[in-house]
Amino acid sequence: MDGKQQITIEKHHAKSEKIDELCDANDFDGIISICRELVSYTHSSALIRLHIYYNIGSGYSHVASRRDNQFGSKTSGLALLNFRKAMAEASLIEQERFTGLYTQNEILAFDELKSRLQTNLANELDYQGRRLEALAAYEHPIKSGNVYAVMGRARCVYRLAESVYDGGHAFYLYRESARCYEEALARINEFAPIQRAAIQSDPFFQHFLNWFQQEEQKIGSDYAELEDLPGTMFDTRKEKEYFAWCAEHRLFVNELNAISTAEVVNHDILSLPDFSARINPLLTSSEELGFHGHFDELKTDYCYARYLAYMGSSIPLFDEHFFNSTFEHVDTLDYEINNLKTNHLKSCFRINYSIFDKISFFLHRFYRIDGTQNDHKVDFKTLWFKPGNQHLKDMFENSDNEHFRALYFLSHEIRQGNRNTPEDEDLSYWFDPDTQRLFRIRNAMEHRSLKLVDNFCHRHVGHFSNDQDAIDNHVSDIDRIRSELQQLRKAKLKDPSSDLDNQILALEKRIVRLEQDLDEKNRMSNYALVIGVEEFEKLTLKLLTLAKDALIYLSLAIHHEEMKKPQDGLVIPKLIPKK
Repeated sequence: MDGKQQITIEKHHAKSEKIDELCDANDFDGIISICRELVSYTHSSALIRLHIYYNIGSGYSHVASRRDNQFGSKTSGLALLNFRKAMAEASLIEQERFTGLYTQNEILAFDELKSRLQTNLANELDYQGRRLEALAAYEHPIKSGNVYAVMGRARCVYRLAESVYDGGHAFYLYRESARCYEEALARINEFAPIQRAAIQSDPFFQHFLNWFQQEEQKIGSDYAELEDLPGTMFDTRKEKEYFAWCAEHRLFVNELNAISTAEVVNHDILSLPDFSARINPLLTSSEELGFHGHFDELKTDYCYARYLAYMGSSIPLFDEHFFNSTFEHVDTLDYEINNLKTNHLKSCFRINYSIFDKISFFLHRFYRIDGTQNDHKVDFKTLWFKPGNQHLKDMFENSDNEHFRALYFLSHEIRQGNRNTPEDEDLSYWFDPDTQRLFRIRNAMEHRSLKLVDNFCHRHVGHFSNDQDAIDNHVSDIDRIRSELQQLRKAKLKDPSSDLDNQILALEKRIVRLEQDLDEKNRMSNYALVIGVEEFEKLTLKLLTLAKDALIYLSLAIHHEEMKKPQDGLVIPKLIPKK
């Protein structure tokens, strides 16, 4: 398995105990050492592989939060990468749980470990400033009864409340945080002794709850429960269904959608926050509103992509449409689906990718990160680094802006991997096993050929394909013929007068034809990237969610920077015109 050593159960248990001991002792170098050692191991059981990745992720996470807590912490990246790998193994176990492959005790142990894994993954996202993604990740372990996830959600929502600039939104977030803290504290005996003691000795919890109780008494009546507030008035049933779909998938550019799907959150309300700018008499009114207009453009692009995703997911797989009925279509005999559904999804995918690069251009111009002569070099992958190396730019290296940090870490989810760089040095491989998959899809979509297929039928046909047998036969024939040629050439050297030239020539031509067959097979077999529609739809929705998160992080990042500026001098409010 990928050249890794098979670990024994005994050694696995010993390594698990060892990493726990090192974490308890805060032996950071020892933790890093054993994590690097564990990377070289694997096991035939997905349950053991899950545990290996979980241990590695937990070790790196411990070091990241206590020692390597800089802006672009590599150990945090490695922690999240291994948690994601563990989640991939967990998905495999879910598929196998009813096959009899695992005992009842193993399934119970798996359920408990999966809940801990999901909680740790959410905690790591929160640590990276990615509050919105963390809140989504807390949902499953909370449903499974994990009190640590409840505490993690409380902390995450509190931090989000501290960073938003709408007072009403902040109050609702504080209310949700208080409820989670109250639940966690009411279940204090479910925590391990060390964590229980740490919670009970921390004055923050009671201070916050006492403060919020006073706020609730003073202004709580002004803030009805989100579920009790009136929502949007819809003109049609289709419009209502669309907005409900957006809320359910947490796709509104609205922080409150992270904690509620009530109709009242059905607005993309977050916009470019107030920011200070010098008065320049040379600028036209349109130019003064350039950044506001660009943010509005980003939101419009996102909303259009979101609607395409909804339409694509709503259309049955084999529905035909008149948009491409103007010509006869080639049946490539691989169950390709090239209808309105798949093209809506493709367009959504393209727009999402463009949003990330536009966000990087926004930051580049807004903060004058580089000169306008380098506009063409700006992208979401390189924005953060000094030219020609992987050192962070000064603006980011010592930044306390967690929303910049969230965007930085998020950029590693969607950018290209570099196969010539070792994994432990190449940030582009980090954080999500889907990273390279997403880039390959985008590359094929824009520069090569992308086929979306009915995955069931495509796999069914592939199962009975004799492609590999034919390739193996060609290779075997070439080896056999070369051996015959070698013998004939030896015979010719021994007896130059022998009549072997025609046989030798015929075999040489035969080898050329077989090699041409193999070359053409290789050329055409990877001509198009083939992916099932269901998988592509899932990845597109994931990319859409990341685009929404990025827009919110961008807005909050700008607000954070504005709050650090001196609050003195003459301020002339500028009215932002609305259509």
